[in-house]
Amino acid sequence: MNWTDYLPTIAPLVTATVLALGGYFLSGRSARWLRQHHAPPAAVRWARLGISLIGLLLAGAVLFIAFGPLTVASGLTLSAVVGLAATLALQTMIGNVISGFILLRDRVLRLNDRISVGGVTGTVVRLGLVTTWLRLDDGSLASVSNSNLLSGPLVNRSTGDRLKGEY
Repeated sequence: MNWTDYLPTIAPLVTATVLALGGYFLSGRSARWLRQHHAPPAAVRWARLGISLIGLLLAGAVLFIAFGPLTVASGLTLSAVVGLAATLALQTMIGNVISGFILLRDRVLRLNDRISVGGVTGTVVRLGLVTTWLRLDDGSLASVSNSNLLSGPLVNRSTGDRLKGEY
């Protein structure tokens, strides 16, 4: 067999890869351009997400046109592999989100509470599902993951009267 016999298989794969990577790199360039022109951070994130998604959709369209639709067995296999990869990639973030729900449910933290965790002491300025932001004494911001707050020794110096009698 000659290498040209493999061209109908290789060409769509290379084209799809170029489209997906091109969308990723174009999204980075457009995000940089938007930041330079003082676009709001949410607009930068959405533009980057949209351009990357367009690149992936174009790559998928090329593969669909070249190889046709998936069979049921190969579709199930692909969805299982993608689900496993996503779960492994998002494992830390999922843990932080669960920790965030636990922190909010237990009412351990509120805005403007003075806390110490892992050698960092500051005032809570933002409570999120993934991270909590602290304003340190020198004015800088520290972002602490919620799983670190939940697992580490957390000292809340502002809860004296608020939680009196509850614990």
